[in-house]
Amino acid sequence: MQIQDIVREVFHRDLDETLIRPLKKGMTNDSFYLEVDGKSYVLRKNGIGTEELIDRQGEAAAYQTIAPFQIAEPLVAICPQKGYKVSEFLQNVHTCRAKDISDVRACMQKLRRLHSWSLPYRKPFDILQQIAFYEHLWKQTSRHEDYAEVKDAIFHLTPLHQLLERPLCLCHIDAVPDNFLLSEDGRVYLIDWEYAAGCDPLMDPAMFAIYAGYSRAQSEKLLDLYLSRRAQPGERLRFFSFMAAGGLLWSNWCDYKEQLGETFGSYAESQYRFAIACPQWAMDASLEQAATGLCDEVSYD
Repeated sequence: MQIQDIVREVFHRDLDETLIRPLKKGMTNDSFYLEVDGKSYVLRKNGIGTEELIDRQGEAAAYQTIAPFQIAEPLVAICPQKGYKVSEFLQNVHTCRAKDISDVRACMQKLRRLHSWSLPYRKPFDILQQIAFYEHLWKQTSRHEDYAEVKDAIFHLTPLHQLLERPLCLCHIDAVPDNFLLSEDGRVYLIDWEYAAGCDPLMDPAMFAIYAGYSRAQSEKLLDLYLSRRAQPGERLRFFSFMAAGGLLWSNWCDYKEQLGETFGSYAESQYRFAIACPQWAMDASLEQAATGLCDEVSYD
């Protein structure tokens, strides 16, 4: 669908081309900046292959669920059938700086608040099933010679098979630094809810960590910030298991997009490195859990 067609459908008018400019070419979608009657907007439309990847009905349902809480970008229009979304352009904001502790703390507090609401969801997020789904979309096999070995190590992580047995709530799933906008007055917005689904809340900080390229120590610190206390071994086991699966998930996603002609360079490789490294981190946490007998969350209040 062309930009002017979307503008006409949403605003019932044509716009001069000078009032439309590319904002960014995202990894999933293309975004444009619009000025209509002196107001600024962001228009997002599907990128290459996106119709195979995104449940747009689920995205629309997520935005409807979170609307009363004003946690996301102010929505103007969303059309699941045509794959576009129009929202107000937020002024004087910056994306989360993953190396700025105050930014990261504010974002983790926002995630914790979201999860505490225990919001309903349209469907659960089964990450192992999603990994297999991206494999199914490939037109050729993985470019990684050790893919089968890496996948096997991840698929043996117990928390991934117990994922849907735990209490679930609406999670963002793609809660990466670029999807947090922080304003000058201290507000934190969590934008782009297209992957939102029901999941274990620790999935969200796990996705943040792998996108940020954190080390093991930085990842553990992130989990502590999210929990507002020192994480227990069982929590680290789940968290590192989710990081491992997330790394493989987004690596597979990149492989699919690259087969369609898009490339993501170091991002794709970094995600695969997490898929390789994190199963051992999870195993270390599992051994610590067995040694201490601590498996449930505890409070240090």
